[in-house]
Amino acid sequence: MEYTQLAQAIIIGFGILGPALALGMIFSKALEGISRNPEAMGKYIWLVFVGAGMVELFGLAAIGFFFMV
Repeated sequence: MEYTQLAQAIIIGFGILGPALALGMIFSKALEGISRNPEAMGKYIWLVFVGAGMVELFGLAAIGFFFMV
């Protein structure tokens, strides 16, 4: 096994694991906050989706680094 294959496996593993955990935390906290104050859903839901999009960019960057190695 070459070191490049090992590096690719580590990059893609951590690169997808991090955003997956972050998305879980973002949406769980959003649902917690919305369940406490349902009237605020319209005000805060766009922040959740913007944050989720920013987190997904890190996952896509990891995939890009995977192909660069």
